[in-house]
Amino acid sequence: MNKMLHKEVIPTLPLDKQDLEQFASAVEDRFNNPFIDHELMSISLNSTSKWKARNMPSFLEYIEKEGKLPTCLTMSLAAYIAFYSNDIQELTDAGLVCRRAKGNTYTVSDDRWALEFYWKHRNDSAEALVHAVLTNEQMWDQDLTQISGLETAVLANLNTIRTEGAKAAYASCL
Repeated sequence: MNKMLHKEVIPTLPLDKQDLEQFASAVEDRFNNPFIDHELMSISLNSTSKWKARNMPSFLEYIEKEGKLPTCLTMSLAAYIAFYSNDIQELTDAGLVCRRAKGNTYTVSDDRWALEFYWKHRNDSAEALVHAVLTNEQMWDQDLTQISGLETAVLANLNTIRTEGAKAAYASCL
């Protein structure tokens, strides 16, 4: 597993270091297993609440312990925003229909309020969208713009994703 991810997540979990290393290796083995089909649309279902429940605790703990933003978790927040706001076509009963650069579409499924939020902000500039997401206390139970440097970092990451693609953006943090 990538060493940067180990540095960002493992220090925030209150377990024995050996147990944490074994956990990280098990997660890596699971995702590297070619017999397990990791479908993006299934994994992305309800990403708003997943990011808050799964990533936010490690994100905040890392900032508290290290005094700086966790690089890859910050990138993951920008990726979440990119996924939900990528050339939004329509809001249907099934979800938010977005279009990839290649022209194919995908449907984001989440709580209706989250989908309606992104629909409402579909024409925002990147700056306005990032600000709206980070200040949305319904999403995060807090105003994330109060975290020093976060808004600037998320905006830079979102712009990198939109101009160079997600693979290049993640390469910059790994």
